[in-house]
Amino acid sequence: MEPVEILNGIFSIIFILLSIIVGLTMIIKYFEYKQRTLLFFGFTWIGLTSPWLPSTISFLKALITSTGLTPATYFLIGNIAAPIIILIWIIAFTDLKYKDKQKIFIIVYVIIGIFFEVYLIYFIINDPNVIGELSGILDVRYKSVALIYAVFIVLNVLITGILIARDSLKSEEQEIKLKGRFLLVAFISWTIGAIMDAALDPNIVTLTIARLILISSALEFYCGFLLPEKVRKIFLK
Repeated sequence: MEPVEILNGIFSIIFILLSIIVGLTMIIKYFEYKQRTLLFFGFTWIGLTSPWLPSTISFLKALITSTGLTPATYFLIGNIAAPIIILIWIIAFTDLKYKDKQKIFIIVYVIIGIFFEVYLIYFIINDPNVIGELSGILDVRYKSVALIYAVFIVLNVLITGILIARDSLKSEEQEIKLKGRFLLVAFISWTIGAIMDAALDPNIVTLTIARLILISSALEFYCGFLLPEKVRKIFLK
């Protein structure tokens, strides 16, 4: 593997492991606070790392066998759970806002999700090249419907995330307002990191910047929902 591919694989592992820790911490907190949004956002934050999961698996496989995943397997692992993840995200979002329209949101996202799953499975079986192209063993460039759906998810996370953060920023309580700032930065960071990762040709500089932004988004997301005491003391003296 080239140095940039090794760096890619290492950063993917770090981002996924950190996001799993953040997500599981939120899920555990659900059992303490009984807030369904903690459970759903915990699951979805873990799920939002799924685009980086196949590159991680391919990297680990290449270390052992010197070969990465096939395109079909790569596309399946990276995309099969996407409709479920965004649906859970939207349920969590509409628990906080637009509760009266939650059923409509769910129906719309289920329909879109079914369409994408049918498209994905059909072309994985018949012609994976329609979905995207692998560059080396880790980098992928999605095409047509797969690319549109990826943009759809990124925009959904960004827009709904900003709406959630905006409500917290309006609060008179400084702690809630601080959480809102962290959430706002988290969603913007995740979006920038995801776009950079997808749009730029990977080299050591761009890859490092993009992945560090993604890694920071996981920490910001954690602070935005749970705000550890040490962080609270630093920012609210």
